Amino acid sequence: MGAQYSSLNNLKSNEYLSRFVSEESISVNDPFWNQFLSFRLQSPFTTAHSKLIDETCSIYLQQFEANNPKTNNYGTLIEVFIRLASAIRDDCDDNIVIWQTYSALFILRCVTKYFIEIDSEQNLHPYFLPQENSDRLSLMSLFVDTLFRTTIAIPVETYTYALHLEVLNTLLSLLSIQMCAKEAALISSIYSIFMHRLDPLLISEFTRTLLEHFIKQTDCPSALAVVPLNDVNGDSGTLYKIGQSVASGLWSVVTLGMGSSTTTPTTTTASEGTVSPTDPAYDLRNHHLANQSIHLILILSNHFTNDAHRNPYRLALLHFTDTQDSPTNLPDSEPLPWFSVDYRRLYDVLCQTVHTDQSTLLLYMLLHRNQHFKAYVISRTNIDQIVLPVLRVIYAATERNSHHIYMSLIILLILSEDDYFNKTIHDIKLKKLTWYTERSLNEISLGGLLVAVVLRTIQFNMTRMRDKYLHTNCLAALANMSSQFQNLHTYVSQRIVSLFNLLARKHSKTLDHIQQQSSQQQTSNDDVLNEYVQDLTIIEDVMRMVLEIINSCLTHTLRHNINLIYTLLYNRNIFENYRTHPSFQDVLQNIDTIIVYFADKVDKLEQRSTEYVKEALEMGAKQFPMDRLKKFPELKFKYVEEEQPEDFFVPYVWTLVYKSCNLYWSSESILIFKQQQSLMSQ
Repeated sequence: MGAQYSSLNNLKSNEYLSRFVSEESISVNDPFWNQFLSFRLQSPFTTAHSKLIDETCSIYLQQFEANNPKTNNYGTLIEVFIRLASAIRDDCDDNIVIWQTYSALFILRCVTKYFIEIDSEQNLHPYFLPQENSDRLSLMSLFVDTLFRTTIAIPVETYTYALHLEVLNTLLSLLSIQMCAKEAALISSIYSIFMHRLDPLLISEFTRTLLEHFIKQTDCPSALAVVPLNDVNGDSGTLYKIGQSVASGLWSVVTLGMGSSTTTPTTTTASEGTVSPTDPAYDLRNHHLANQSIHLILILSNHFTNDAHRNPYRLALLHFTDTQDSPTNLPDSEPLPWFSVDYRRLYDVLCQTVHTDQSTLLLYMLLHRNQHFKAYVISRTNIDQIVLPVLRVIYAATERNSHHIYMSLIILLILSEDDYFNKTIHDIKLKKLTWYTERSLNEISLGGLLVAVVLRTIQFNMTRMRDKYLHTNCLAALANMSSQFQNLHTYVSQRIVSLFNLLARKHSKTLDHIQQQSSQQQTSNDDVLNEYVQDLTIIEDVMRMVLEIINSCLTHTLRHNINLIYTLLYNRNIFENYRTHPSFQDVLQNIDTIIVYFADKVDKLEQRSTEYVKEALEMGAKQFPMDRLKKFPELKFKYVEEEQPEDFFVPYVWTLVYKSCNLYWSSESILIFKQQQSLMSQ
């Protein structure tokens, strides 16, 4: 069979497409389907490509939407797809049938997405009604069931990659009802199928398969990448190239040899748009299957979270075990069967991709809820491989969205709940931190770097952002680690004390502002005065916490933090104005006791060089009578998720999908972001 091409401009002359959208009802056994589905359609690999296809096909979609209530060709095509998918599950070596299955699904996805965009579920309602010969299952339920089974049963090969990707694209399109619906997905018939009408064994295996796709990061076969890989962002300057690609590939007839290609992606020259595995965008450019898989994992596991038993995907995700270990202490009451994946491979791919929002969010969910995986991560001797990219995300705060920063900080907070983590991070020495540009940090520990980055974030937040939630999480993580601080770098010790100094200056200025506003005694200034009073409260809370962190370090690891003692002595004057302040007096007593003790040791020295002073401090630390210090409760904070986590996570997840899944949705049809903005403005 020779290859034949039909450009987008000539779609009107395609008799099969015209017949499909016409007023003619086509039966499931009509030879038409074999002919219609023998055309090769190309999945979009960029949003611009997807938009171009939508716009080109819009007239046909409008005609189809008008005629389908009479013809039911949408339901018939679902039946054809189910039949084809069943056939390839029995024999997945038939290339023509695989591509016919893919083509059927491509058309179904385009139509489904269009229906959802224009009227939510209205056009889809007939397909949710129970079928006569299917044990009361609806056609839509059978459709979703078939999509799941296809993902699970068909191996990912060069000739099946496009089909796998289109299955995931179709599932994303179905679930996008959450983006376009005027009401919550709780009452969506589509979500009801996903959550309540599928076999629990199937759901568990499907969740495992998505995780495996994400872990494997399989490259997209080069034969499928019609759109140039260097056009990931869909720049207008290359839109013509996209059009040319679509024109030459969208309707080309499948050849017998298509499925046998074993071509692998090649590296091009720089002028052609080299895609390097070290490129931060690499996983989004070439790992389309992994990309869509993690999007589905996040969508399915972040809905219906108030009652865990109502979300089987969340249960499966948050309790899977390691293939290398026998599961222990699994709760008997959970209704789903367990599955296992290789924790080492999952950990490795998270280390490589945690710079992305999607992987950060997945890592957060696993650390927060999956105790088996959390224990595995904390036990890693190479835990720096995952902590360092998280710190780099936080360090580049001005270049990241606030949600990504929050989730990265919460990951640190969750890790800091474990004493073993807090101890071992100070045993890992780092070199050549090229991305930390404020100062050259040689021979710093991972723990020291973590403290430095978090302190920098607090300081940045206090001077520019006034975000109490952010610095509360920062301080909680530092507080959890403070009793295990070991050999803090000189620079880190200086950052701790300089943060208190910055806060002290802001405290003084805010007090001056309050006094000025109060003296004016004008009612019009009440709001301004209240803002200053609120700021003062926040500043004092942070100052108190910084002092408690310093005190915790000194009372637990005094002998191992000579640099901090030295810095406190050098900056002792900054504490003078707060020794009698009711909010700080008690905790400053310990710090003062230590300062006075070591100041006396230094005063007796004949030489005051840094080397001699630190030797004296080391000797004094060994002799210091710890019973002089007042005991405070150990600082321990635990991350607790909000009561309504969906209010945060659902819009966040759909923002990521909208921006990164390479499908196009009309901005007019998307309501979820508008609803979120409305809630935030109330």
